[in-house]
Amino acid sequence: MRRWLIAGAVLAAAGCAHVPTGPSVLVVAGSGKTIEQFQADDNACRQLASREVERTQGGQVPAQRRYDMAYVQCMYAKGNQLPQAPPRATSSAPAPPGTPTAAPITWPPTPAQIDCEQRGGVWRAALDFCEFPAPYGRWR
Repeated sequence: MRRWLIAGAVLAAAGCAHVPTGPSVLVVAGSGKTIEQFQADDNACRQLASREVERTQGGQVPAQRRYDMAYVQCMYAKGNQLPQAPPRATSSAPAPPGTPTAAPITWPPTPAQIDCEQRGGVWRAALDFCEFPAPYGRWR
């Protein structure tokens, strides 16, 4: 009886696992492709992605992520396009000589940052505080 309960629990848990029903990423038709060609590519890549998720059940990567990766690779291989993020705005003026290349966001450093590092701490700029090593080599 206990075996049946365990088997039922395993089947119930497997039934609750999220199975992707479609991609969560955007892909657009490649240059010169008709909507019919794009739809045929989409259907073929959805099937391929579903098979890939079934084949690689479990593991560290969530099912939706595995589905999206297989779908995007398939659509790209068929000549469709992936929208690109807009390029970052960069300053056109070069940095003056002597400027550190890995300078923190706020340069020059504040007196608190200098004091922190002189006392052996690590300045956590994102959180705006100084962190010191705790006993036994752990940070607090």
